[in-house]
Amino acid sequence: MKKNFETIIIGAGPGGLICGRDLDDALILEQKEEIGKPVQCAEGLARYFLDRLGIQPDPNWISATINKSQAVLPNGKTANLSTKEGGYILDRVNFEKFLAKQCRAEIRLQKRVTDVRKEGEVWRVKTQDGDNFESKYLIGADGPTSIIRRKVFQEKVEIYPCLQYLVEVEKEMDCHTMKLYFNQERCPSGYVWIFPKSKNTANIGLGSGGRINLQAVLKDFMENTIKKDFGDCRLLKNISGVIPLVKKPIKLVKDNALLVGDAGAMVDPITGGGVGNAMIAGEQAAKCILSGNTDSYPSKIRFLSCFNENLFLVQEILYSLNNKSLNEVGEVLEEAGGDIFYLKNLSALPNFLSKPNLRKNIFKLLKLILIYKGYARSKH
Repeated sequence: MKKNFETIIIGAGPGGLICGRDLDDALILEQKEEIGKPVQCAEGLARYFLDRLGIQPDPNWISATINKSQAVLPNGKTANLSTKEGGYILDRVNFEKFLAKQCRAEIRLQKRVTDVRKEGEVWRVKTQDGDNFESKYLIGADGPTSIIRRKVFQEKVEIYPCLQYLVEVEKEMDCHTMKLYFNQERCPSGYVWIFPKSKNTANIGLGSGGRINLQAVLKDFMENTIKKDFGDCRLLKNISGVIPLVKKPIKLVKDNALLVGDAGAMVDPITGGGVGNAMIAGEQAAKCILSGNTDSYPSKIRFLSCFNENLFLVQEILYSLNNKSLNEVGEVLEEAGGDIFYLKNLSALPNFLSKPNLRKNIFKLLKLILIYKGYARSKH
């Protein structure tokens, strides 16, 4: 059995698999027994990422095509968050198996890494079953609790639990629309989501930055929202997971070791999604290795949403607004057609300031309008 490789990739998620797609002399070590299982993800992915990576959508691993996303505010009013690109709800297991088939790298399952150290120019990796491997380059694509991040980079991130189930509902739902429910009293610094998988199934879950009983909040949501809108429901499978969050980007490259995806806390500051960012990072990590210039890696992925300072500011402002303010945002947006990008218009400011609670947040509103105005310009 070969023990020496140019690159060792820890983790066979989307980021690690995309990285292994472009590297010949590479080994992927994965602790799971089967690619893609268990699923611990809401499975949403913007079309943009597939287009950029040259991957054609395949019905074998797409559960639903999304053309609309909505923010639902505490008073039930909605704001459309749609982009022209749209996106998908994946069948994550089949998607990762598809990516695995594209890999040039060798994949070995049931190989949990227990130790990693640098000796001279060589990385030495040890697995739980006693195997030892060596490489010049090392990729940490091993998720939120990454051993590479902890042992090599000694970087700390905050880990937030998310509670999520695959749910079957009685009545048909719009399988082209995903919904995000914001309520600072019930789910502070977070939201509840419905990501449709079919007309009668969806990934339903929540994540919160506050200290709340996730199970109690989700139970309340199921009883008072899901059953009201979609009738009786049945929990089919627990697909809960965790999200790594940081207030500022962490170090991503050190001595020919690179972090990819959740291992590098590459999640969107607003949605917490990370599949697309992980895939782009995996692609760029491979390119940097092929060029022999790993130090350029951070600059190659700086455009990703997880490094956008404005999005961190939007996150901070969004989660600082109480329910009364959120409701007033919904009222103004509803009068303007419900599009969140109404915020890009400075002429919208008087309408927001006509609301008593939003007047108290005038500076936050100005920041949001300026951010959205800049975002609108960047899209043209």
